Amino acid sequence: MEDALSRLFEHAVLQVVSGERPDFFPLVHVFTCVHKALAAAARADARLPFVIAYHAMAHRRRPASFFFEGIPRAVRLFDGAVPPETAAQLPLQRVAKLTYSDALADRASTRALVMKKSERGLRALAATNTPDDVPAGVPPCAAVFTARMRAVAQALQTTKNVACFAECEHRGCRQRFFRAPGVVAASTDLGGTRRSADAEPSHEYWSLLSGKRSEAAPERRFCSPECCRQFHAELDGALPRLRGKRLDVEPDPGATLSPHSRVVAGLRAAARRNEEFARQLRGVNARRFRACGKTAFRERAETLTRQLNLDFLLLYASSVLAESKSLSAGLVLAGTQVRWRNRPQFVAAAVKRVKAIFDKYQRDPSVVLYNLLLSSQLLQKVKEQSLVVFR
Repeated sequence: MEDALSRLFEHAVLQVVSGERPDFFPLVHVFTCVHKALAAAARADARLPFVIAYHAMAHRRRPASFFFEGIPRAVRLFDGAVPPETAAQLPLQRVAKLTYSDALADRASTRALVMKKSERGLRALAATNTPDDVPAGVPPCAAVFTARMRAVAQALQTTKNVACFAECEHRGCRQRFFRAPGVVAASTDLGGTRRSADAEPSHEYWSLLSGKRSEAAPERRFCSPECCRQFHAELDGALPRLRGKRLDVEPDPGATLSPHSRVVAGLRAAARRNEEFARQLRGVNARRFRACGKTAFRERAETLTRQLNLDFLLLYASSVLAESKSLSAGLVLAGTQVRWRNRPQFVAAAVKRVKAIFDKYQRDPSVVLYNLLLSSQLLQKVKEQSLVVFR
């Protein structure tokens, strides 16, 4: 079976490289993931990275958004050879005006131009636009495409500010890339990057607790979608993804409860949530990280811990006041209403005061709070100042 697959793979590569059957490219691309022997054969074929870079664009379901999306590392955009004829087509003054989107769109337009060429015209174009370090046997279309991508990348490197470039955050990659502008909304599930269009109703509340309104867009942090996916998959596997009802814990919205009972039930639910999170956090082995690294894990763990602790303390302060009708009269307390986290403007001032108490009296920010029976100066101060928190 292995021999049959190897022969089929070799035949598919030959058909794609020769240009006879470009529709065989998906077979070539996927087969490298089927068996170790096929993966080894692919690595041994120096032509494949250039063939993949050219053909992957035609099989992409959406326009590329990452700088190295679909571009194997072996293509070497920033330091590979560029024919003088190709470089001459890109005056530096023109490149200096290119945006990130322009740079990616240039690849699509270059490929479209190459595809329109006749076989004779393509050979003529390749005669003066093929990099001298491209392996023998690389199709003319892929060679011309590579030359143009390199010319654009190296011109960008010359004309753009150093701040326009970054190192991929994937621990095993660290490839330098031209990064996209702009930001996206911070994670709304406390466990992964999600765009603002997917934001849950309580997103603003949890952002208020963390103090982080936004985070860099993935295209500014990672060179490719593969690096982004591996990074977040590793983090999501290490830290529990909290979203929806697992995050916004509260009593049954349909249950008829007094404000005091609803706050107390919400506090108990938050304690159970935090206890489960603390247990899962203790079981993480950060030494096994290959993509995200210990620093990224630690930063996310600290952010999640702080958010869950502040949420717990806010409910605790609310429960203290909810016991007394006279003390709670006229106050908007956390947890008294259904889905109260969806309206953060009503507790924003209280969050600010709880943060001040937490920062002053919490000795170890890495500890997840969930046990009200433990003797704690922090819990005592929150109880003593609960009226100040919500007044």
